Amino acid sequence: MRLDDKDILTDCLVDAKFCSTGYHLAALESSSDQIRNSFIRLMNDELATAKMIFDAMYQRGWYQVEMARDVARQAAPGMQAQYTAPGAGVRPEYNPPGMRPEYQRPEAFGRPEEPHRW
Repeated sequence: MRLDDKDILTDCLVDAKFCSTGYHLAALESSSDQIRNSFIRLMNDELATAKMIFDAMYQRGWYQVEMARDVARQAAPGMQAQYTAPGAGVRPEYNPPGMRPEYQRPEAFGRPEEPHRW
């Protein structure tokens, strides 16, 4: 089987995405700044390569993208009405999975509940 240019570029783009993801994860888990910076440079190089491949495919019509909708304009009118504060409407007896009830109360940690001072 012979691969055409579209197949080759598609394979290269998939590989570039895979490699950049690996470099990203490696940078996140690095314990040394020097190693982290090396992975970040490698990731940035891979992202630049992926961008070049994407541009080549897009110019030829081989990579179609859906245009983004104007999300802000569509969401803005109802956004204020839909917002609720964190924890609002939560039943006091609600037990999050894996959390023992005695650890859900601040007094369990030896301090009374007080408002957050952010």
